[in-house]
Amino acid sequence: MESRKHQERELHNLQRTVNDDVHVADTRWSLALEPTIQNNPLWANMKYYAIERKSREVVLEWFKTYCPGSQVLDYCCGNGDDSFFIAAHGAVKVVGIDISEVSVQNCNNKAAQEGLGNLSFQVMDAENLSFADDTFDVVSEYGALHHLDLTKAYGEIARVLRPSGRALCVEALGHNHIIHLYRKLTPHLRTPWEVEHILRRKDVDLAREYFHQVNILGFFHLATLAAVPFRKTPIFEKILGTLEAVDAMLLRLPFLQWQAWHIIFELAKPKKQMKR
Repeated sequence: MESRKHQERELHNLQRTVNDDVHVADTRWSLALEPTIQNNPLWANMKYYAIERKSREVVLEWFKTYCPGSQVLDYCCGNGDDSFFIAAHGAVKVVGIDISEVSVQNCNNKAAQEGLGNLSFQVMDAENLSFADDTFDVVSEYGALHHLDLTKAYGEIARVLRPSGRALCVEALGHNHIIHLYRKLTPHLRTPWEVEHILRRKDVDLAREYFHQVNILGFFHLATLAAVPFRKTPIFEKILGTLEAVDAMLLRLPFLQWQAWHIIFELAKPKKQMKR
């Protein structure tokens, strides 16, 4: 295994170790997790996910539309949040893969506890999937591409998708200099590879070499980041709602869209010539 992959695995094993009786497969932000966030430096950036409501709504609606009756791959499943949601909302089969053994063990334990027979997790290299061609109807990817060699990642997603299949990608963007400065100033939260490979516009465009359709579903979270300091206050919801309305206007402007924190895009009609 390449050195960068060892670093990724070690960091994510450490982040997902169960600490302080908090199951790390339950880590979508909540006030209940604030003590753990404050006490564990590896979780310091979790607070920013308090404001991802609008992007999350788009993701969950997409899952409800395309995952029922489907064979689904949760590509680099991490904490497994999406896997569990998809499995509970009509998917025939959901397979989560991740390079972190701790993540996979946590998720398998939780799946067994919840009795979800259509859900399983495997340790796997995302750049060299062990699945046959045309295995899945849907691939879900959240914040994984910037950890990977994009040419290999896009190629593998295209290979395992069926001709009518589609993938949903949720990624951070690297154009905003303030957000990117924060990444560089917090090296303990991510590997050097990750810092240098946050997606830019050219990286999204690269997907067109592997898919006939690349559809941008939206840009999210610019003004709303200012709500993060208020996340533990009674006025948080009101502030967040106001700033979401501001983002709805700002992120319509082409010169501001790529300054957002997150982008959601859909990949469809995989190019067969890219499959091995």
